[in-house]
Amino acid sequence: MASDNDSKGLKVLIVGSGLAGLTAARVLREHHAVTVYERGGAAVATGGQGIIIGSNGTKILNPLGYEGEGPAVGGVPIRRFRIFDAQNNMIEVADMDLRSRFGTETLGQKRSDFRDELVRLATAPSRELGIEGEPARVEYGNAVVGVEPEEGVIVLSDGTKVRGDVIIIADGIHSRLRPTIVGAGCPTAQKTGLSAYRVAVSVEAADRALADLPPPRWWTPEMYRNASYFLNGPEGSRRFITIYPLRRHTCFNFSCIMETQVSSKSTTESWHAEGDRDKMLEYFGWDEGLKRILSAATEIKSWELQDLEPLPTWTRGRAILIGDAAHAMTPMQGQGANLSIEDAEALRLLNNETGTGTVRREDVPAILRRIESVRRPRAAGALDRVRDTQGRLTGHEKFP
Repeated sequence: MASDNDSKGLKVLIVGSGLAGLTAARVLREHHAVTVYERGGAAVATGGQGIIIGSNGTKILNPLGYEGEGPAVGGVPIRRFRIFDAQNNMIEVADMDLRSRFGTETLGQKRSDFRDELVRLATAPSRELGIEGEPARVEYGNAVVGVEPEEGVIVLSDGTKVRGDVIIIADGIHSRLRPTIVGAGCPTAQKTGLSAYRVAVSVEAADRALADLPPPRWWTPEMYRNASYFLNGPEGSRRFITIYPLRRHTCFNFSCIMETQVSSKSTTESWHAEGDRDKMLEYFGWDEGLKRILSAATEIKSWELQDLEPLPTWTRGRAILIGDAAHAMTPMQGQGANLSIEDAEALRLLNNETGTGTVRREDVPAILRRIESVRRPRAAGALDRVRDTQGRLTGHEKFP
């Protein structure tokens, strides 16, 4: 049986190099030997679509060395919210002084840029980050196909077994390892009846596409600067678009959401399946200006929105589920990634930074249960709020 990094602290095995897994690696690397196992390649997070990192996320990430507004990420502070109807009339506006309220900004950024920053925080030399300990090691193309949670053992696709003190399972909404932790009757991801086209459009390309056509009211610098906004589709259509800036206002994320027309395996199993440009323009180009702006997108992704019923447990023995593997939900309130960041922060209990002594191997199961006791109710409450939002936006009283 193989052993992981031989250094101080616990041997931490993380399954999945998504947002939850990489944040966990950064939180734990200063005190423990951390290895991340990823079944895909280094470019596993494809696509340039957007993500919102709320103040609850940035407040955790900033002390870890996160440079969300730096040149590499180019995150844009979101400080106001606007709603427009299908005729481009502004029907609601709200200023959001989130920095004053919560102490940090809420940022719009490209998902791929955000993940690259998390890779840096997890794997950069410690001297570059000004911290102690060793960088996390990431094993790409190395799938974890099984887990023995009581013993702290993972099984790789080539049959190799690796023993650790802690197993953090962050392998996403379609987690292959979740049933081992939860047991009989383990919930699986379920469709919500909604689908999304996700695109990022550069300001330069959109302005070229508009040509001499006057831009929609919402597509002007004074309107979209540091703003997130919501476009309602024609009355009764149950279509809407959420928009926010990325990369220092040089491009914008468009999440175009509607009731699912045709279900497919690719859009169910992947959040970066290729989307049909013509269909997107047919469903969401309800005025000429909007249609031209959307037509400027160079990459279109399609995704059936899914969520996960609350799990009865996240832990078993030395293993814990985090991120979408534990609490997948739709992006209606932009909290999926932020809850994953909170999960990773909770793992700080394994660092025992209170100075009461070193965390021992035998302490791990109890610490994981303590983390679950706080995190699981919070995630369940967030899911209820997201489903309520889905119902109000689509005219359904309740989802699913």
